[in-house]
Amino acid sequence: MKNDSILNFLQILRCPICVADLCAADDLRSLYCVNEMKGGKRHSFDRARSGYVNLDVGHAGGGDGKELVNARTAFLESGGYEPISDAVNELLLQYIGGPTVIDAGCGEGYYTNRAALVNPDLRLLGFDLSKAAIDVATRSAKRKGSTAAFLVGGIFDLPVYDRSASAVINLFAPCAESEFLRILKEDGILIVVGAGEDHLFGLKRAVYDTPYRNTPRADLPNEMKLLKTKRVAYTLRLDSNEMIRNLFSMTPYAFRTSRKDVEKLNALEMLETEVDVTVSVYGRS
Repeated sequence: MKNDSILNFLQILRCPICVADLCAADDLRSLYCVNEMKGGKRHSFDRARSGYVNLDVGHAGGGDGKELVNARTAFLESGGYEPISDAVNELLLQYIGGPTVIDAGCGEGYYTNRAALVNPDLRLLGFDLSKAAIDVATRSAKRKGSTAAFLVGGIFDLPVYDRSASAVINLFAPCAESEFLRILKEDGILIVVGAGEDHLFGLKRAVYDTPYRNTPRADLPNEMKLLKTKRVAYTLRLDSNEMIRNLFSMTPYAFRTSRKDVEKLNALEMLETEVDVTVSVYGRS
């Protein structure tokens, strides 16, 4: 396993099949469970070439494809959402009570790696169903010198032991509150990021005849205590059609936009749009 940062998390990882402890093979090319010591079957999970390990067993081929991952990576690496990342990192350092952070639905690892670089004392572990995204995240960590580790896994059934995470960050991904509560320590925190009312309204205004503003997300925690809410709002200017299309591909609108409206998008060479997101910090009730 060339990216040995995964080894730092073996004490909290469990087999996704039998929930036994996971160990690293002597050659570091795989992880395996110790269930065989109890008379059960040994489950082994090979390391990919870039260094990640696939611990998902129920969603073959799940998650975002390579084309979407590449578009999102290009946009995020341009710095368009850097203020959002900064806000998350600020609140993380303000409220966290321990070193272990799980990024649930980490995508290509942009936010995970930035958090790891801002505070190397934190231990960041990202999960996502997309192999393409996790591959990019792992390669980015090596290139940037981040200590974050990445695994393929679903956020509603994380291969992590109970009460083992100091914090969970959940950016623009479904909020699996019950699962997050399971893995969070008693003083653990959850940071959720979601779109605000005006988020990307300029983009929608440029594409649709009757744009609408966003409604509040319906999956926010209801069993946890809200500790802090921070709004991040600014105007984003994009000066190329490629970057505009990259941003659009990251949104749910990309899957339900008519050909006529896509043609409007393809004609845009410059765009100014609102960025409006809410960053919320939760603790146990």
